[in-house]
Amino acid sequence: MFPVFLKYATLDAFRDNREFMWHTSSVDAMMRLWITTAAAVPYTDDVCRTVVDALLQMAGDCSGLQPHIPPLAWDWLKKRPLLYTGYRGTSRETTADTILKARKLGDAELTTSYLFVIWSEWGFFSEQVCTAMLDVIREEFSGVGAARHRAELIQRLNYILSQFDGGWECIHHRYPSYAEGDIPRMKQQYEEFREVLLEADT
Repeated sequence: MFPVFLKYATLDAFRDNREFMWHTSSVDAMMRLWITTAAAVPYTDDVCRTVVDALLQMAGDCSGLQPHIPPLAWDWLKKRPLLYTGYRGTSRETTADTILKARKLGDAELTTSYLFVIWSEWGFFSEQVCTAMLDVIREEFSGVGAARHRAELIQRLNYILSQFDGGWECIHHRYPSYAEGDIPRMKQQYEEFREVLLEADT
């Protein structure tokens, strides 16, 4: 059964196709129709964010949708939209299994893009998710051949960490749901990701 909230996550961007998609009963057919429709819609940043947000929700959803995601759907990650507050597909929907699935697709550019996107906003990752990320960084981004990918991720992390320097008032204004005591723990996670990337560069 295709979860209703995920239907609307995609349908909101593709209103012209709502009637056809709503009556699609097969999950595989629904997925194929979804990604075909997405590719046919004139590209905008908003469309890209909606597609990628829905993709990450599906990938992290506990109802078993992940195996039904068409391989081509993952390529939307390479557009690297930034999913800020209000999008469900980043830290809240990230699982260790999703990270491993992205890596198993065997495309370093896609794995880099996946991390880039889920690091769009500050947020907590569970210990299991952090461990999975660190393992992927160590195994996927070591060696000369991964230098460009490391540099891109380090640049992204440098930007995120620089935002913590604005002080609590700046952070609270942008992310009012966070408590001041949350910030050191969030910052520590991103510092650890960067540290392991830097170690892989030596």
